[in-house]
Amino acid sequence: MMVREYPGLLDTAIAEAFGWQATAIDWRSPIQDDDYAEYYDQAFLDRLLVNDLTMPLDEFWPKSGPRWDGLARTSDDKLILIEAKAHIDEAVDYRSKASDDALRRIKQRLDEAKTAFRASNDACWHAPLYQMANRLAHLYYLAGINKKDAYLVFIDFANAPDVPQPASQEEWQGATRLAHKCLGLKDSKLARRVATVIVNLNYGNGQPSAGAYALPRSAQP
Repeated sequence: MMVREYPGLLDTAIAEAFGWQATAIDWRSPIQDDDYAEYYDQAFLDRLLVNDLTMPLDEFWPKSGPRWDGLARTSDDKLILIEAKAHIDEAVDYRSKASDDALRRIKQRLDEAKTAFRASNDACWHAPLYQMANRLAHLYYLAGINKKDAYLVFIDFANAPDVPQPASQEEWQGATRLAHKCLGLKDSKLARRVATVIVNLNYGNGQPSAGAYALPRSAQP
């Protein structure tokens, strides 16, 4: 819906989050041409036209990985992965439902990603924010292992009218800070590729508003 009706709103917020200048975003999903499908496993890489990989995805992660709420490429070949939420409870996912063999590989990859993000040693990436952690792991797969110019954007919808407990913009900001703390996230090269965009669905002047909230950055060298 947002990509179809307000693409400029998201494009601007994402560009501002990362400090991009003069780049156009080409949305590969969700789009009307394929019934707003969500892509996962090899299909999400194909949708983004990603090839020439150092490590194939099926070596990194078991089948039935994250379903991406949105995928895009920019005019200068940046890759954008989108995870969207309409209410805060959706962010809590206590564990993977994978088989024992798959779970062992998932835990290994989460630990690798946690190290690559320079997250706090005491932080747990297996629960209760497993869903957020596995999205971060896939950013690590693209940008860390395969050296692609990839970025991860969490889009949170404030004041969503069709959820049991709509969250305000301020509540989403607090939830985002808490999630970052629970996952032990801090400034790092990979963390600079992650941002949160909060879209306020309390319509003003006929359309929603959006603001970007990135992880705290240290001074750049």
